[in-house]
Amino acid sequence: MSSSVIGWFRRIGWFLGGLAALYLVSCVYFQRKHPQPVLGAESTTPFAPDWPKGFLWGTATAAHQVEGGNALNDWARFERLPGKIAHGDTSGVASGHWNKVGEDIALMRDLGANSYRFSIEWSRLEPREGTWDDAAWQHYADEITQLKAAGQEPVVTLLHFTLPAWLADRGGATAPDFPARFGRFAAEAARRLGPQVRWWCTVNEPQVQMFFGYVAGTWPPGVKDNALAVKAFEGLLKAHGAAALALRAGDPDAYIGLASNMIYFEPAHRWNLLEQFVSNTVANGFNWSFYESIRTGRAQFSMPGFPTLDAPAPELKGTIDWVGINYYRRNLVRFAPGAPGMVDISNGPGTLSDAKVEIYPEGLLALLREGWARYHLPIVITENGVADSSGVHRPIYVRQHAYAAKQAIAEGVDLRGFFHWSLMDNFEWAEGYGWRFGLYRMDLKTLARTPAAGSEEFKRLAPAR
Repeated sequence: MSSSVIGWFRRIGWFLGGLAALYLVSCVYFQRKHPQPVLGAESTTPFAPDWPKGFLWGTATAAHQVEGGNALNDWARFERLPGKIAHGDTSGVASGHWNKVGEDIALMRDLGANSYRFSIEWSRLEPREGTWDDAAWQHYADEITQLKAAGQEPVVTLLHFTLPAWLADRGGATAPDFPARFGRFAAEAARRLGPQVRWWCTVNEPQVQMFFGYVAGTWPPGVKDNALAVKAFEGLLKAHGAAALALRAGDPDAYIGLASNMIYFEPAHRWNLLEQFVSNTVANGFNWSFYESIRTGRAQFSMPGFPTLDAPAPELKGTIDWVGINYYRRNLVRFAPGAPGMVDISNGPGTLSDAKVEIYPEGLLALLREGWARYHLPIVITENGVADSSGVHRPIYVRQHAYAAKQAIAEGVDLRGFFHWSLMDNFEWAEGYGWRFGLYRMDLKTLARTPAAGSEEFKRLAPAR
């Protein structure tokens, strides 16, 4: 064999070896950046959490899901459309919370909770554009007074999915005046409730509202249009910014955050570089786009199969004081050329809840680590819970996710609170009353509340008063 041929083979060998080395180094980089989360061995046995002083240990609900009688928003109208809600359910009286505030606050105290995250219903408070309902505002003011008297720190969410019908009729989250209208609502909330409220949450799970409303089409407004979805995402971003500015102006003591749904996205094969890259891309797009837009002052969204959003939004910078994380699930990510966006997302191999999502407490630890590394802002677990009608999973679920929080704190994460979803069973959006998340079971006919499996574990883990 000639020396030139040998030289050619040698160069090919060096080239292939270099590619292999680059592949290996890249895999190691992703492994180090996103290491496999592991909980301590004691996570399955009773432990003393020793929460930091002032730690918020509470429950969470949303107005439309628990109050009953909310008939003036886009969801109430959507529920009346045939086939939109499982079992033909409607929110109706929901959990009856509007008329059971005192009773439900007593349940919070019985659980050992010291905080309550809840939303105020925009369509009750502004049933017609520009018209405030003073009685509804007073109802929420009275509820907050009762909460504080019972030792429950109120965490008030301004937007938990539902929009007034008058706003939905002209485009909802995509309406040009949506951010301004939401800012005006936030200003009124600061004026009327600000003296009693420090903790504010502007919007809940904006990427979920975008996805189900504009991609899957299973929530209002029930369309499937990826370009419109990105427009809705931008509208929700700007609405958050307008609300934060209004809250700061009207309530100088306001401590502002938002609640973002986080999925722990993991490559199906951790040494598959393409799947590492795709997982990272999906996680950045779904989990972190809202927060990254706030950090950078640019409205940004990029996901496979969607138009890219990248526009100046300097008004977003500095609009949060804390990072809210809602966590329920892990998903495995595969590169799949035949799938939409060339990405296949599926459950991991672990136990599934009634909602058919994998129970994976390690994912909460990983997301707390990443949120802290990205922003170095205080973090609140604004939602965490499990759909579990039988009560088989909830006790250990509560314990292990609380342990993940404890482990994150021990590692230096500035975690300020943990809110279980939810206080009682309620109307679970398109699933109707089929999923039961409550620490209290609710009789759908009588609305009676009885302790559910997991409530004793939640109480055992509560901070000492």
